[in-house]
Amino acid sequence: MEPSQTQQFLLPVSVVGLVDLGRLARELELLDAVLHEATLRGDIEVKVPKTSHLMDQLIEATRVDLAQPKHREWLASTLAILKQQAPRVHMSFSADPSPQFVAKVLQWFRTEIHPYVLLTIGLQPSIGAGCMLRTTNKYFDLSLAKNMSKHTDILMQKLRGQGV
Repeated sequence: MEPSQTQQFLLPVSVVGLVDLGRLARELELLDAVLHEATLRGDIEVKVPKTSHLMDQLIEATRVDLAQPKHREWLASTLAILKQQAPRVHMSFSADPSPQFVAKVLQWFRTEIHPYVLLTIGLQPSIGAGCMLRTTNKYFDLSLAKNMSKHTDILMQKLRGQGV
């Protein structure tokens, strides 16, 4: 299989944000240097060094052969393009979300919004419950505090009616 411009690039859900893309690019760069050095030495059988779990998932999703220089070049250029052009979403929570929750949210974004959405998770304890979502040009406050501040009058009526 030769990588081509029309080849579908699948980004695994384990690649969440820019940090993961940076790690993959650095690992691929080191891997390329090791394999290039082995070919310059004239090694007959060039073995691909052990890769990280994240890289293994990317290789499985893209079906590239890292032993092939053209495949490595294609993967490196694709990662660079993603780093520059992929849509980015920042979500803030009051506490660290679980990895399973992040994977589900990211899968939804990649299915419904764009297949290459990159997600950044932030912490903001003042949120209470819910989240805040930012893109390059939109901001959504989906927190309980924001919702309650909209309905302060109803909350006060209920509290007064209960005798509290």
